[in-house]
Amino acid sequence: MCIVFIMGFTDKMCHDVAKKIINQIFLVNYSPTIKEDKTWYENLNNFLVTEFDRLQDTEEGINSDFTDDEEEMITSDVMQMLLDNLNVDEDEFEDHEQDVDWIRFDGIIGRYVCMIID
Repeated sequence: MCIVFIMGFTDKMCHDVAKKIINQIFLVNYSPTIKEDKTWYENLNNFLVTEFDRLQDTEEGINSDFTDDEEEMITSDVMQMLLDNLNVDEDEFEDHEQDVDWIRFDGIIGRYVCMIID
């Protein structure tokens, strides 16, 4: 019974962190880069390349207070929130999953996780 409570708390905490990341950092940085004549996956991939490079040049965000499992949950939640925000359904995602550099996405979210301050 205690384990269920702890997992529920961890899930909510990770979801709340993901929500902050998507609303306060990711979309703030991503939205201005969207080009109307590009597809969602072209826009996203272009952003991931430039944002990943930009974050590599910063010292900020090197250490995380989260476990690897928590970071994975946060990244997964951010990805789902992003796809919801972009109105990308499961079929569309599956059709273009390979067109996005999700490794860079994971790296970016890993850096953003370190920037979240309560």
